[in-house]
Amino acid sequence: GLDYIHNFNQNYGLQTGLYYSGVGQKYSGTVTNYYIPKDDSTKINYQSHVYMDYIRIPFLLRFNSVMDDQDNINMSIFLGFQLGYLFNVSVYTSQDAPDSVLKRYPNFNFKQLYNAFDFGLCAGAQLNFKIRDWEYAHIGVRFDRSITNIDNLNYVLPDNAPVEWLYPVSTKKENRLSHDDVLAAYPSQYISLNVYIGMSFRIKKITPPVHTIRDDDNSQ
Repeated sequence: GLDYIHNFNQNYGLQTGLYYSGVGQKYSGTVTNYYIPKDDSTKINYQSHVYMDYIRIPFLLRFNSVMDDQDNINMSIFLGFQLGYLFNVSVYTSQDAPDSVLKRYPNFNFKQLYNAFDFGLCAGAQLNFKIRDWEYAHIGVRFDRSITNIDNLNYVLPDNAPVEWLYPVSTKKENRLSHDDVLAAYPSQYISLNVYIGMSFRIKKITPPVHTIRDDDNSQ
């Protein structure tokens, strides 16, 4: 992604940007055989993966340690909120599950199972290495976490929906009472720990105010 940083002074500033984020979740285990009426003892080996593509925009406060002219490295810490837009969802399931969703519903839009927007927290720190007066390299770590549930609980699954659609994927599905038992599900949240490297280029330099040295009698 890309960042834009505006520093008010050497220590404090604001940061925003535009990121692509590819995340997902997976489930591996057994599920109740919903396809045999009144039989909850038969288990099916089942695996499922969900891949979600987000565009994220952060709104962050930023603290920078002072980098003097003779220094080549300093640290930045940032904290704030971010808004995410879900533009694509892909689901893959094991072929061992009967009546696979990939066979019965090849054109189903899995975005319906999730909210289009996600609101969350973002925090991190990075080291800044000065290459030239206007060019810097960075290495950092950031933690992202949703505040809201990413599942769309307002969407009602059809009665004949296959077992692969029971969401969230991370929930053990043998504990679910029915297809529409969304209240029995654990909330799904976006959680991500990222390590990144990057480059930045300064487009404007902040000139510190000139300090005037005075004698004790207030004369220059």
